[in-house]
Amino acid sequence: MNDELAQKIWELYQKGVDHHNKMALYSKTTQAYDFYEDRQWVGVEAGGETLPFYNFIKPVVKYKTASIAMNEMAIIYTPLESDEVFQQACEVLNRYAEKQWEKLKMATLAWELVKAGNIAGDSYIYFYDGGNKAQIIDNTNIYLGDEQLADIQKQPYILISERLRVEDVKKIAEANGIDPDEITSDEQEHQTNKPIEVKDDNGKCTSVLKLWKDNGVVHFCRATRNVVYEPDTAIDGLTFYPVASFVVEQLHNSARGNGEVRPLIANQIEVNKTLYRRSSAVKTAAFPQVVYDAEKIDNPEMIGEAGAALEVHGSVASVKDMIAYLQPNGVSNDAKVLGDEMLQTTKDLAGAGDAALGQINPEQASGNAIIAVRDQAAIPLNESISNYKQCIEDIANIWYSMWVAYNVEGMQVTITDENGQEQQAVIDAETLQQLQVNVRVDVSQANPYSRYAQEKSLENLFMNQQLSFEEYINALDDSSSVPKNKMLAVIEKRKQQQDNELMMQNQQLQAQNQQLNEYVNQVAQQLGYQGGEQDVVQQMPV
Repeated sequence: MNDELAQKIWELYQKGVDHHNKMALYSKTTQAYDFYEDRQWVGVEAGGETLPFYNFIKPVVKYKTASIAMNEMAIIYTPLESDEVFQQACEVLNRYAEKQWEKLKMATLAWELVKAGNIAGDSYIYFYDGGNKAQIIDNTNIYLGDEQLADIQKQPYILISERLRVEDVKKIAEANGIDPDEITSDEQEHQTNKPIEVKDDNGKCTSVLKLWKDNGVVHFCRATRNVVYEPDTAIDGLTFYPVASFVVEQLHNSARGNGEVRPLIANQIEVNKTLYRRSSAVKTAAFPQVVYDAEKIDNPEMIGEAGAALEVHGSVASVKDMIAYLQPNGVSNDAKVLGDEMLQTTKDLAGAGDAALGQINPEQASGNAIIAVRDQAAIPLNESISNYKQCIEDIANIWYSMWVAYNVEGMQVTITDENGQEQQAVIDAETLQQLQVNVRVDVSQANPYSRYAQEKSLENLFMNQQLSFEEYINALDDSSSVPKNKMLAVIEKRKQQQDNELMMQNQQLQAQNQQLNEYVNQVAQQLGYQGGEQDVVQQMPV
């Protein structure tokens, strides 16, 4: 039975490999990574010469990755029923989601996820160990039951392949009561974007994880070509596949996407060729070709050697007639113009022109002008940002489903309160099972130029005396370029100094008043006035 299941899983895996080969997914992904990672002349014979290139693909990818991934996402769980207990439970879940985001280093993983998607077109993140661990999956290592179905949660099954050390797989097999000797090494059968495999002394094998749903409940098992080394396991309560996808631009009638690299490759190749032609022309012009009379020069190899003697037949006076230099035509300026125009046009069409890449001198353009240009350039990213937000929503649903499934006796978690203090929180089993949540993701765009414009506006209000210095500093964001905390400390120090000076002045005034009163009393007594201090003052003539 074990062998039959392993065979069925392997057949599904081979079906997925055939699909990837048919769609040229392996080769396209490999090419995309080659062009991003500066391997842009792969397969070109250059006789040992290092060929020049101008990699404009990398800054385009980096810009778009930053524009998408730098948006801050906040996961918000709200109860579908208006109940105080459910509301309190959701508040705990929201705090716990923040904690999980930090624990899993999701900011880094999300950045990697978006970058991989921008390069390859689509990328995936897989959660395991109750949601406490996460792994980025290359698009070439995931196989969908229906490659035309965009919604990953509706897939009939999902396969994830990876190359593992035989020794590691044997340990897992033995822990599950499987004969470890059935695990053997094999060779990688298909192309990936990681063509060089790090060898292990005991070899590696292809492991295939199969995920599927039965009556809405997620099942999983792991198998090699010959054996299922982790048996069919149902995770009661888990209704979401623990896999979320990020697709840059959805391809028609496909679950896959189109990235930022593939459309730019043709122009990148042409720019590189133009650069090579210009470089070759300059080299040729710098070293003109020598022609000589072979019948009159015995050692032509010495031509051009410093201090070398040439052996000639005939009079040395005629040497200049024996040797000549062919000067090639100069490089047309049109080549440079063409290359620059192609480069700039490609970047502009990709939505990554100079303004978008931050290559505008802020001293020569206002903050508002820069923002306007960047906002215009960011319009093509709206679809990608929307897909990224959907990906985070899917992650939030996966987390909640896993928390419910792996905490049948209730949740006891560590959260951080409003004061930044860690505390224990509990959601009892009954509440957790009955709770139905709505998931929302709030997006806070982190645009440095928007912050610059905001700071500039506040600065102008201060310079025009419409804000006090203290009001100006307090209005700044904590992450502003102005050292807000230091400025607040300076303001507080000044206020303290002013308070101290005022206190000293009051003390001096009180002392002066006391001295004056004592003097008045002395004078009054000398003049014979009687009564209290006030009476004495009233009796004295003005």
